[in-house]
Amino acid sequence: MIDDHKLVSDWTRKHQNHLFLLVAFAIPVAIRAIPEILMGPYIIGFDTMAIYVPNIMLWLHNGVNIGNFFAIGPLFYSIIIPIVAAGGSPVWILKIISPIILGFLGVSMYFYAERGLGWSSPKSSFVAILGTVYFVALRTSWDLLREELSLIFFFVVLMLMIKEKENSLKHYVLLSFAMLAVVLADPIGAVIMFGMIMFTIIPKLLRRKYFQAANLIVVSLPATLYFVTVYLSGLTGTSVYSLLGANGVSSLVSWNGFTSYPAMLTSETLFFLYCYLPLLPLAVVSLRRFENFQLRSWLLISLILLLLPSIVSPYRWLLILMYPLAFYVTESVSRIKTIKWKRFRLTLYQIAVSYLIISTAILSFGFIFMSPEHPFVYFDTQQLNRFASEIPSSMQQNTISIVDCQSTVNALQWFKNNENCSALLLTHSVFYCWALLALNQDQIINYHFGDPGAAATVAVQDGHTDVFLIWWVKGHGWYGLSTLPPSFEEIYHSGKIAIYSYNETASPSK
Repeated sequence: MIDDHKLVSDWTRKHQNHLFLLVAFAIPVAIRAIPEILMGPYIIGFDTMAIYVPNIMLWLHNGVNIGNFFAIGPLFYSIIIPIVAAGGSPVWILKIISPIILGFLGVSMYFYAERGLGWSSPKSSFVAILGTVYFVALRTSWDLLREELSLIFFFVVLMLMIKEKENSLKHYVLLSFAMLAVVLADPIGAVIMFGMIMFTIIPKLLRRKYFQAANLIVVSLPATLYFVTVYLSGLTGTSVYSLLGANGVSSLVSWNGFTSYPAMLTSETLFFLYCYLPLLPLAVVSLRRFENFQLRSWLLISLILLLLPSIVSPYRWLLILMYPLAFYVTESVSRIKTIKWKRFRLTLYQIAVSYLIISTAILSFGFIFMSPEHPFVYFDTQQLNRFASEIPSSMQQNTISIVDCQSTVNALQWFKNNENCSALLLTHSVFYCWALLALNQDQIINYHFGDPGAAATVAVQDGHTDVFLIWWVKGHGWYGLSTLPPSFEEIYHSGKIAIYSYNETASPSK
């Protein structure tokens, strides 16, 4: 008689790698899908709603400016736009694809750990899950979709660079395409990749491994040429001296919201601790003993980038640190497993794993399930979160809170039904995407993050007589504007979202 238990056991053992690979994909997808489900028909993510949706809609309706298209990471849009053009809703396409991208990032991390570092399947699955469900990784998946896509190919690049001894044409062609995919996806990931390539080439030259160094230089040329000619073309006049500033205070540092260079370093340190303090006790265990050249280089490159003022927010480099730190934490847990210390029938390994699971679950699920109006204490801007521009109070929001989404749709529908086609609606960037989904593009003026009163004055000067604005009701506005000037009179509201009519004679200047 056949033992069913033995059959299951044999099948599991035979397909163990596939099962752990499936886990590395399925768990990130499932967890990332939770806030999308909680949002109902609305999407999560500021950039997702404020940038991706408008870009897709405007390019489909007005045509694509090739120069602009290639300058903003075209790979992501090249995947999404054909699907939307075939009849898909941009909102629903992005709702579905966002969890899938995080799942593939988990797969990419899994393969790098297993085939690049030689880790076991359980250990590779562990780092893939930690690197995708910790709250910092979830914040990245909230709206930095191009960056995630870049990181997927970046881990492929790292794995192929480890296996350079294969020394075949197929290997180098695949490596070159993977490098190009990183650059086409997002310039942030490309900067880390080029730093890693430099850190790999220089030691080879010093050891007189000229052939290997030359091969790596040649395969990186397509990605390098694209990065330099497309992404850096607008920065050719920027020098290191201009970055530092004549008086030691960088204009770019100020542009990023810092008053001085020391203020930038202080803020970076606090943000690092805010993001990673729960992981640091475990990460430091393997920081010296885990001698992986690539991950150490990643940490060093990030440190250099954090010390140099640039047009890129330093918080972006700190968010990306989540991924190498996940490997260090996983390696630490693995090392702790060999320690025989035991107390109250609990080994040090069991305590470490329990701590990691509980701390990650509390922060990540607090980030997912709590609303912006009632955030988890760690993400509450009135409590511990001093970095609301980078870490939102909840995943249940896009440019506006989940509780305001239906009200915004109602307000725009009222405007569409009750105002004639010559009426003009002024929109802040956070409402522009919503207006595009509901109204004719010609009826909308996006004044970005500017002054609504100034935008209304310009509209009147341009000959528009019926000028309106969508914003929160008095006392509830986000983005530092809780109350509008008296020249805007509320004529309709749904929930906390209102339509205002611009009355030039009500302005104090009149």
